[in-house]
Amino acid sequence: MAIRLERRTDPDGARVLLPIGELDRDAAELLATAVEDDLAHSPEVLVIRLTHVPFCDSSGIVTLLEAHADAARLGTELVLADVGHHLRGLFRISALDQVVRIVEEPHG
Repeated sequence: MAIRLERRTDPDGARVLLPIGELDRDAAELLATAVEDDLAHSPEVLVIRLTHVPFCDSSGIVTLLEAHADAARLGTELVLADVGHHLRGLFRISALDQVVRIVEEPHG
């Protein structure tokens, strides 16, 4: 299943990425490029809403960790929002939830 990416800028200036589909190796490359592009705008906050991501493999987790590191280097906070139950369990096992802030609402 190919992934689609939607993007927007919230009124408060936060950049928001909304991937739609499975976050596998090919999709992870697309997401990494989108994150890099959005970080070029130097937002204070970059939100990745995972509402429509039912699956994430190890390359997706690595991409999210790298996105967090890249954002931190630039002074941007990376936030994962609307993470489903299955992904929350995966993020807990991989300890991603100990590194990246995960919220129910993008700014909550």
